[in-house]
Amino acid sequence: MNLDKNALIEIRWHGRGGQGAVTSAELVALAAIGEGKYAQAMPSFGPERRGAPVLAFNRVSNVDPIRARAPVSEPDIVVVLDPGLMYIADVTSGLKKGGVLVLNSPKSLDDIKSEFSGDWKLAVVNGTAIARETLGVPIVNTTMIGALVKVCEVIKLGSLEEPIEERFGARAKNNIKACQKAYDDVVIAEPAGISASKPRTFQAEVLPKWQEMLPGCVVVEPGNASEYRTGDWRSQYPEYNYDKCIKCGLCYMFCPEGCIEPKGDDYFKVNLYYCKGCGICAKECPKTAITMIEES
Repeated sequence: MNLDKNALIEIRWHGRGGQGAVTSAELVALAAIGEGKYAQAMPSFGPERRGAPVLAFNRVSNVDPIRARAPVSEPDIVVVLDPGLMYIADVTSGLKKGGVLVLNSPKSLDDIKSEFSGDWKLAVVNGTAIARETLGVPIVNTTMIGALVKVCEVIKLGSLEEPIEERFGARAKNNIKACQKAYDDVVIAEPAGISASKPRTFQAEVLPKWQEMLPGCVVVEPGNASEYRTGDWRSQYPEYNYDKCIKCGLCYMFCPEGCIEPKGDDYFKVNLYYCKGCGICAKECPKTAITMIEES
């Protein structure tokens, strides 16, 4: 995308709590300021717990100070950190004609184009796989910044090094590596010149009622409420190898969501409606009978 050097560029980030969308916006703003530009970063989220959908916003200007403080409703660029959000929220809402849509997805560009082509440049990268490879965790904030910079050059890639080093300290080297790999691997398609080929409907996520969030309440069901589908937030899931399992029950005891259940034969199973893919069960298993599998 060839950005007008005198234009105000607005970016909207879609992520989930804990994935680093807010940090992504902050790093982009700091890098832009380091280049002598005017920049702004702000988050938008409520009291939701880790894993709930969140938004973050950037504004970057080469020329004029930025005085707007409202959320970005008509972005030039949209970056989606979590693949699942593409199917429960209209991530392209308000995206300007000729803008950029940057998606984290394990799907190929051709598969994504059938659903998300439009009057915008489309870019796809498997940010989760890159983050696992370089960082060891599926936190894709720095990864997706690399894809963003390759597509639109709102900042220079080298300008991120100092903000990343200040933010991550000893972990900066791997975060810079993740950023660079996404920059190299992102696949880009030019605007299709049409609206999205398929009308899409979105499944609403049901968040807890206020009574369920009061301190001191007893948690009687996994995920805090039977309608609170925390499993929809998952980027990986545990898979059992019962040939290795010794029925010790450590996975059941250490699961923070209470979503591991007895099977009735002294083995255990995972309730995927509520599993958030934290991987604690796999880490605690003494016989490596649990493997974390990336969601497709």
